[in-house]
Amino acid sequence: MIKKRNRGEPVTIWNINFICVVIANFMLCFGHASVNPLVASYMKYLEASAQLTGFLAGMFYGISLLLKPVSGPMATKMDKRNLLIFVFLCGAVANLGYALFHSISAFIIFRFLSGAQYSLVGALIMTLAADHLPKDKITSGIGIYGIGGAIANAVAPSAGEAILNYGTRLKDENYGFTLLFMLGAVVFVLSTIPVLILDHDRKTKEDVASTGAWYKNIFTRHAAPSTFVIFLIMIPYSMLNTYIFVFGDEQGIAGISAFYITLAVTLAIFRPLSGYLTDKFGIPRIAIPAMAVFACSMVIVGSGKTLGMVILGAVCAAIGFGASQPALQAMCLQCEPPLYRGVAGNTLYIGLDFGLFIGPYLGGLVNAKTDYSTMFKLGVVPVILAIICLIIVLPIYKRRIRELEKGDA
Repeated sequence: MIKKRNRGEPVTIWNINFICVVIANFMLCFGHASVNPLVASYMKYLEASAQLTGFLAGMFYGISLLLKPVSGPMATKMDKRNLLIFVFLCGAVANLGYALFHSISAFIIFRFLSGAQYSLVGALIMTLAADHLPKDKITSGIGIYGIGGAIANAVAPSAGEAILNYGTRLKDENYGFTLLFMLGAVVFVLSTIPVLILDHDRKTKEDVASTGAWYKNIFTRHAAPSTFVIFLIMIPYSMLNTYIFVFGDEQGIAGISAFYITLAVTLAIFRPLSGYLTDKFGIPRIAIPAMAVFACSMVIVGSGKTLGMVILGAVCAAIGFGASQPALQAMCLQCEPPLYRGVAGNTLYIGLDFGLFIGPYLGGLVNAKTDYSTMFKLGVVPVILAIICLIIVLPIYKRRIRELEKGDA
């Protein structure tokens, strides 16, 4: 049975508001995942260089990062429901621009708008999820929240590739990319439907006033340690998402889209399970071994010569990334009381976006000197650093939780 309270803390994970957030997140991820994995292919179609391709792939997250001083305070001070509707419509406009104007200069312009949309929506939708979860089940809930994204990432890249191939067969490659981007625009328009069902924020004018000036709502030092760990993890993960298609072409591996399906299906299984296990056994016992598995996955993918080898790497990547990410996200959100979760979420996404921005760019630089195989293998380095940093920051996190429990925040 679905339970819902109009006031106060939710009594169960499965309340109508949280379910709507999960659906909205699914559609958000579908819109991005149907387009973003094919950006490198689109740049190749436009005859962009390898360095420019890496830059433009990461620009999406770079713009998002630059706009964090605006997006963070907006999520804290404005009604999150109305703001989410606005940013979904921004995504629709950006994809419509991709569809209508096929040139590198036009892509840069509309990529800016996509980055602005992502800057607002990332921390916003995760904060909405946390707002509609029981306090003692946030880690489990964040794991479940990620199922929508995992399922979207399972089907969206294949759907995007199918639409691209269909349009190319029907007319030409230009038409194929037009249909691909139109798919993204339609999905973002439809994304507003579950958001319309959400309750408005319960915060009062006095609550908003108590958050202080806008610059106090950009960044919180309490979430910074775990945010740095997330930054390191996102560098290799962004390489996988950006370059797996062109890696398959380089290695002559047919059916490489199965990588995304395997990655996402395994994520859908392990994310909620890992959230439950983390709540039960603690962050160190789950996150650290998971990150070690993620490091192994980069070597497996980089060594892959067959589809089976790449799929094995996808399974390991999903287990490692999917089991560690909910714990790290929950660490960030739990470092602040509910009213300031938007600030914590914004801090989290500063690290996340920076990792997603710099990952494809670094990957493009490495590939220009070597190849995609070497690029993936070198992805082990930031994961090892992340493990070391997590061990260092765990005592800081535990001390902050004790402070909040005592009411000293």
